[in-house]
Amino acid sequence: MPYKGELDKMRKGLIGIAIVGLIFSGNALAAECGGKGYTGSDSKFCLKCHTTGCPVLHPVDVKIRDTDCIRVPNNFPRTWDGKLTCTTCHDMTSSNKDFLRANRPIKHRYDFCFQCHNPECYRKFNPHKTIASKLPWKEKKEACIYCHGFGAKLEAYKACVGCHTETPHVGAPEHLRAKPEKVLKLVKGKADVVEISSIRELKPKLDEKVLKSRKPKLILVNGHIECITCHNPHPQIAIPAPPEDREWAKVEKADLDYKLKKLKLDLNRFELNTKGVKLMSKDLKGGKLCQVCHSINSLK
Repeated sequence: MPYKGELDKMRKGLIGIAIVGLIFSGNALAAECGGKGYTGSDSKFCLKCHTTGCPVLHPVDVKIRDTDCIRVPNNFPRTWDGKLTCTTCHDMTSSNKDFLRANRPIKHRYDFCFQCHNPECYRKFNPHKTIASKLPWKEKKEACIYCHGFGAKLEAYKACVGCHTETPHVGAPEHLRAKPEKVLKLVKGKADVVEISSIRELKPKLDEKVLKSRKPKLILVNGHIECITCHNPHPQIAIPAPPEDREWAKVEKADLDYKLKKLKLDLNRFELNTKGVKLMSKDLKGGKLCQVCHSINSLK
């Protein structure tokens, strides 16, 4: 008759064998039922649990024909009748995050999508580039409505943030939220500042020769500082700001970090642009843009 110590060892051994058996049988079951290791093309296994996310963002069980904008790679499997399935995009034998099927490194969110989708077909229309292009002026004027809106009734701020949704930068909150009475007192008598009450006063769709003859001004809307106060959206007359030198970039980064900490915002959400900006109302060198409104002593 075995001793108690030997019985304990036997029990532990049997438990270990049972656990190993469960692991291997579990993996085998997963491979057959849509889990890790699955190589089939039936989406019903996936959709039993994954009812949100991909099934909502991207359809499955639909036929896709190749076009100039969509071309599914040959190694992305489809069903026998050519329909998309969950495993068209997800390789359940892969070690990639989310089991994404990839023919190349996925560095950015849309790199994965652009394996099938032609990025040129989804690129945002850029009205600034259009009005600066060599197209006939009649065609270029159609781009004006993008920023000015129908009948030039679009609000100045909305005209910009409709496209520029992720462009926070140093000083933006303080300027955009400044009280009109303080702003108007500060800029009183400044020749390079113009106040308007409506974007219609900027006379969109004017002749290009007239536009080119204009000198960029700092525009206030009903006393409010807007994006178009410091940025001129017309490449024909806008002043480009060159990339910042290393020393000034350090100063600006420190200023941004200080302000974000004060606002209790996550520093990782913001990136500092030191590569230069093309569409400015005034030259940034030597603080010329800032000095239109602020005295040099107040900037120290």
